[in-house]
Amino acid sequence: MANQYYERFNAMLKIKKIISGILEENCYVVYNSESLQAVIIDPGEDGTKVIYEIKEDNLKPELLINTHGHYDHILSDDQIRSEFKISLAIHKNESEMLANAYKNGSGFFSSPEIIKKPEIPLEDDQELKLTFTTFKVIHTPGHTKGSICLLFDDFLITGDTLFAGTIGRTDLEGGNYEEIMNSLAKLKRLNPHLIIYPGHGSRTTLANEIRHNPYLK
Repeated sequence: MANQYYERFNAMLKIKKIISGILEENCYVVYNSESLQAVIIDPGEDGTKVIYEIKEDNLKPELLINTHGHYDHILSDDQIRSEFKISLAIHKNESEMLANAYKNGSGFFSSPEIIKKPEIPLEDDQELKLTFTTFKVIHTPGHTKGSICLLFDDFLITGDTLFAGTIGRTDLEGGNYEEIMNSLAKLKRLNPHLIIYPGHGSRTTLANEIRHNPYLK
């Protein structure tokens, strides 16, 4: 399909991108190419499409994670949880957004949505160990109070904190410009060779953003 791709980072770890919903949000599925165990990150609005893509590859999700609580990233959370019988993890500061249609933004449209309480509240610097990989939670407030990035060995999933050439909005629920600038300063200290996978748009590298993104200079 034209709107999804795969990349391999070592002998076994791969990432699949699925574009979900009218705002073209990037859902990522990180998985082991041998065991097919997987983690789903930000399934977005189109749960049916995400489920199809996962089953098409015979993947076995272990966990669902949201990088933050805006509706274009979370609307299919409960559908995904029910289909694969997995838990939802999100930063502890975002739980209120899931439970409030006007805080997550869906209440301003025709179908207000409330997401069930997450099973796993996340914190800064927390290490998540799955059967096939281990990665770290980096709390990066600014786009929302509980925005996070997910740090793997070779790549960083940034949600709506950092995009190619720009950053996430700070004028929505939970946004704060000073906080997002502090979060970007934290990301600048990471390995510049990291590949950046943002919540919308194309991938980039941290080195490229440090050189060219006006918000990281």
